[in-house]
Amino acid sequence: MSKVINNPRSGCVLHGALQAVQEIKGAVPVVHANAGCGVIDFLTSGKSSGSSSEFSGYSIPGTAAQERHVIFGGASRLREQIKNTTKVVNGDLYVILNSCESAMVGDDVDAMTREIVEQGEPVVDTLAAGFNGNAHQGYENVITDILKGLPGIKSIPSEKDKKLVNIFGIVPHKDVNWQGNLEEIKRIFEGVGLKVNLFFGNQGSVQDLINAYSASVSVVFSRWGEAPAKLLKTKADIPFVQVDSQPVNAVEEEGLLKLVSEYVDLNEKLIDEFINIEKEYENGYLSQIVYHGNSLDLAKRVVIIADEEQTIRYSKILGDIFAADVASIIIVDASQKDEIHETNNTELLNSLAERVYYTQDKKEIEGIIKSSNAEIIFGSSIEQAVADKLKLPLLKVAYPIYHSFILNKASIGTRGIPSFAEDYVETIKVFNLEQKLALNDNLKELKGGEKWHELSQGKNFIRNSNSTTGLQTKAYTLAQK
Repeated sequence: MSKVINNPRSGCVLHGALQAVQEIKGAVPVVHANAGCGVIDFLTSGKSSGSSSEFSGYSIPGTAAQERHVIFGGASRLREQIKNTTKVVNGDLYVILNSCESAMVGDDVDAMTREIVEQGEPVVDTLAAGFNGNAHQGYENVITDILKGLPGIKSIPSEKDKKLVNIFGIVPHKDVNWQGNLEEIKRIFEGVGLKVNLFFGNQGSVQDLINAYSASVSVVFSRWGEAPAKLLKTKADIPFVQVDSQPVNAVEEEGLLKLVSEYVDLNEKLIDEFINIEKEYENGYLSQIVYHGNSLDLAKRVVIIADEEQTIRYSKILGDIFAADVASIIIVDASQKDEIHETNNTELLNSLAERVYYTQDKKEIEGIIKSSNAEIIFGSSIEQAVADKLKLPLLKVAYPIYHSFILNKASIGTRGIPSFAEDYVETIKVFNLEQKLALNDNLKELKGGEKWHELSQGKNFIRNSNSTTGLQTKAYTLAQK
């Protein structure tokens, strides 16, 4: 019997594929599904971050399949929708997203695609049936299928560009800082004279996908970029390198650039000059972080709930900069039984944290958090309830983050880490202030508003303090001294 997941957070394959296509400038998604699929995606992902998409929410072209299409097949409805979309909407590429309904009925979407391509329209299709996996797989599948279909409908470059790099594995929306992180990756590579195909956001487009065939190397920043990178290796003999996470400091930037330099035309002197500037910039902010750390006790015991790449990244930052102790890592985008996952980063994860878990079930995650004895939680808005219950600060760094609007805020590289440090320090400061105010309110209620020095000498102070928070007991001990 299948296990029921309480409050799943990643979404299905269709949602991941749709979110990916929406963020490719010039690409037009055509959803072959019931009307609810696109709307649900809009209602969930729209709360978490900004979007550069022209087609989102209720404006997404789709067949809005009805019961009759499920019973008798929806091929004719899909043909009609594709023709209408290409007439009304100008796009460089039209991507048909095949859903659960059409997959179960057996609609020949490939035939519909070939029919429209023969009429001169740039159309590709992908099987995005939700029951085939999660949203991360949707991203990987649709990018792979687009790259696979492009040579038949677009003019593909035949020569390699010795300075061009493909970027895979940064999943739109599932990394809440995806736009800012892509821009930071672009800044790092361009800082040494290279060019990048980002594919997504304000600086990515369909042309990047076309140019992907002329790149000299692909860089894969998470397990979800492996499939398109392997396709280009097979089809166009483009090698790829895989790293465990996006760079979190100047040293990792240097390691990334030197790794890529084996495949591109890159002067080592340029790398050294660029990294020296990066280190100088980084050290200037690190000194300020150390100053605040000495007064705030930032070396907390933490628990991290996020995608695998993000948990690795945040663990490195917390350990290296704040000397934090990572009690537990909870990975929400992969299964413990996944053989690919197990062979890639298991050893690294175990070195970063005391315990590593693989689940996205809300009840299981809350149990792990409670048993970890953590002092701060790094997770999503879903963890707000358990954070309130345990009276712990929560820093929201993972999908979904409700009621926030995130544009190009980065959490990687020497330009992104100061922003992450700001959020961390602010979270600790605000939490400490709230605890202090709550303590003062509780003390006033204990003896009808008597002053601190009067309460601190009272016989019932210890009993009353233990009934509120442990912080008051510490305060009492100091008062007695």
